[in-house]
Amino acid sequence: MGRHQAGADLTEALKLAPHGQDKVSAMRAVGLLLAAEPKRMALHERVFYFMAYMNLSIVLIIILILSLWRWA
Repeated sequence: MGRHQAGADLTEALKLAPHGQDKVSAMRAVGLLLAAEPKRMALHERVFYFMAYMNLSIVLIIILILSLWRWA
């Protein structure tokens, strides 16, 4: 069949595999999966996003005003 992508759900692929679930269960665990806490962005990242969206808003408002001035 070939190699599988890491992190993908292979439940359906296991049904087509030449081995059973016992082969997968026999592999040793290499780590633990921990639930990640929602991480808050750093201050400089939040300021960057604020300025980027503010800049985008200003540009769209200017385009709207110019289009109304041109065609109204």
